[in-house]
Amino acid sequence: MILVLDLCYRPDSLSSYEFVDPVANALRRAGAEIDVLHYRELEDPCSYEKVVLCGTALKDSRCLDDERLSWIREWRRPMLGIATGAAVICSVLGGSVLPGVHIGMEDVRITAETRLLGEPRAMPAFHLHSFRLVPPSELIEVAEKCEAFVCRDRPVYGLLFNPEVRNRWILERFVKCEV
Repeated sequence: MILVLDLCYRPDSLSSYEFVDPVANALRRAGAEIDVLHYRELEDPCSYEKVVLCGTALKDSRCLDDERLSWIREWRRPMLGIATGAAVICSVLGGSVLPGVHIGMEDVRITAETRLLGEPRAMPAFHLHSFRLVPPSELIEVAEKCEAFVCRDRPVYGLLFNPEVRNRWILERFVKCEV
């Protein structure tokens, strides 16, 4: 079972239709059994095999400093953070989240091979986020400008771009294989 975590400012917000539902639908199409919860409603993340932290609207970053997400520090199972979700992972693990709006299609330059993204190359991706990341030492940048990262010692990934828009194969890979 995969937990799709809604990081929007409140449960059932209009933003969830734009940032959570497309991820949930892509995961379902890939054959995943999922639960969608707002992060404030989550009681026991350990009951899930994998977690996807979804993005939010550009000016919605309330979740970045929310102590209810501190469980991420100890999480050892597969996790994928998308846009704001990646920023949450970076922040919880001790990195910095700085201003930096990025909207639209642009190539992401993958610089290191990973199970989730494959081999180094340029790939077109859609961006909709309002920050840039300075990762802590625990996270390894696998794309230029920290557009993607992986944790050194566990299957935790972050993407500043939105794979549900242009690169659904990434979500399919997250579902189907042990990343």
